[in-house]
Amino acid sequence: MKKVFLILSLLILSSNTVFAQKIPVKIAPAENISTAYDQIELGDYLKFKVLNDVYYKNQIYIKKDTPILVKVDFLSENGWVSDNAEIDSQHFITKDINGNKVSFESNLSINGFDLLKTKGNRFAQFFNYIGAIGRGKEIDIKYGIDNPIFTIWMNK
Repeated sequence: MKKVFLILSLLILSSNTVFAQKIPVKIAPAENISTAYDQIELGDYLKFKVLNDVYYKNQIYIKKDTPILVKVDFLSENGWVSDNAEIDSQHFITKDINGNKVSFESNLSINGFDLLKTKGNRFAQFFNYIGAIGRGKEIDIKYGIDNPIFTIWMNK
């Protein structure tokens, strides 16, 4: 009987995570982000913005262009032989339409080589790919120019 009660209570207590709704949130950088000048450190917050209205229960939960802070949880500088710079994050802070603080966790990884795909198609792009073989690519996002779009997931 105790085992049945224990299993039943575990199911009830964990039902929030089982039935949680994952809401996609599209974000883009709202500032220049670069690992080339050693200005980003572990624990820093990078400024992003929400690209589309986020709906929860058929109502707007987070408005478009709302600032969202992304905490740098992992930082790796570029190195030699395709060792590309990387920034990883799991912590996000923003505000809902009522001005209440909303913090959640998701996975976001920004890789210097993957960012080459967001650059405009041009003939010289070939040399960026070739150059990444000898020396890893830095993360160099210029705000407003070829901004990459990332999707993170908010559990509600």
